[in-house]
Amino acid sequence: IVSVLEKGAEEPVVMTRKSYKVEAGSEIHLQQDFNEDHETPTKIIPEDIPLNIIYEDEDIIVLNKAADMVVHPAAGNWEGTVVNALAHYLTQVSPFGSGEFVSLEEGGAEIESLGDHEEDEIEVEGTDGEAAATFLRPGIVHRLDKGTTGVLMVAKTKQALAELSKSFADRTVKKTYIAITVGNPGRGVVIDKPIGRHPKHRQRMRVVPDHRNNAYGGRKSKVSNSGSMSLSQMGRRALSRVDTLAFDGKLSVVQVNIETGRTHQIRVHLQDRRTPIYGDDVYGLPDWNKRLSKTRNVNRPLLHAHRLEIDHPTTGERIVFTAPLADDMIQTADTIWPDGRLEQPNLFQ
Repeated sequence: IVSVLEKGAEEPVVMTRKSYKVEAGSEIHLQQDFNEDHETPTKIIPEDIPLNIIYEDEDIIVLNKAADMVVHPAAGNWEGTVVNALAHYLTQVSPFGSGEFVSLEEGGAEIESLGDHEEDEIEVEGTDGEAAATFLRPGIVHRLDKGTTGVLMVAKTKQALAELSKSFADRTVKKTYIAITVGNPGRGVVIDKPIGRHPKHRQRMRVVPDHRNNAYGGRKSKVSNSGSMSLSQMGRRALSRVDTLAFDGKLSVVQVNIETGRTHQIRVHLQDRRTPIYGDDVYGLPDWNKRLSKTRNVNRPLLHAHRLEIDHPTTGERIVFTAPLADDMIQTADTIWPDGRLEQPNLFQ
């Protein structure tokens, strides 16, 4: 009843407490005032926002996403997103043209349904998992959390969108992330634990008991002595490969390769290993997060999508894109890993 109350619910008897218990036969009437501030936009608003472009051609555009930038419009972030910026850049500035990016606003629902059997094409690690109208995410085949930086690929044509969505669903894409963690996760660590939505905090994810019985997907199924279980109870298979690159006794620079793309996958897996990402206000350690904010003025999870390897949607050529760490992450990584610039210079360029 808490969530209902907060959205403006009322009964014939007015409820004054969030803990009000609903009994059988109770009638609940929702009242919601929809004003301009809460209405879902009917179209994407182009905005002249700077973009860090790694690569572009007639079919795709690849960005190094900045921190604190949401990928596509959704409740609470209708403007100032990557999609808003692309709507301006591709139609007004791009030397390669906009392709079908604008028309994807109308055609995206049909194309994105090609991958509905899996989450990966719209819920790659780092995603906030928020719902949004399909037309508000044209060309989006994977997402990164608001606070996550790094490589983000967007389709510019319907064919590219369909092919890239299939690549993510078929798991032929290789994704490499860099994180800074509190503690040392170890080397050669394989974390193969299903992830599902938290039963109470619906914006959070969690590791759930593994009921797969050797199945790969985590679909709804019958489990002995458990009855029929929902996807949130079962979770979906999530596979992460973790390697610590450097450890200074307190913090680590960590490389993570993910073979699935569940919402918040890296953040949840590292939390479950008791080595959460530094600065993560959802899954991290409050005292350490305060230290990062006070000493570095950094208020985000130190997580970066460093490398993306995928087949080009038109030519079929295997292509690789990389993005160096953001400045705030470099400052901390330099302290933990003094030899990092020599050992992996492409991270620090």
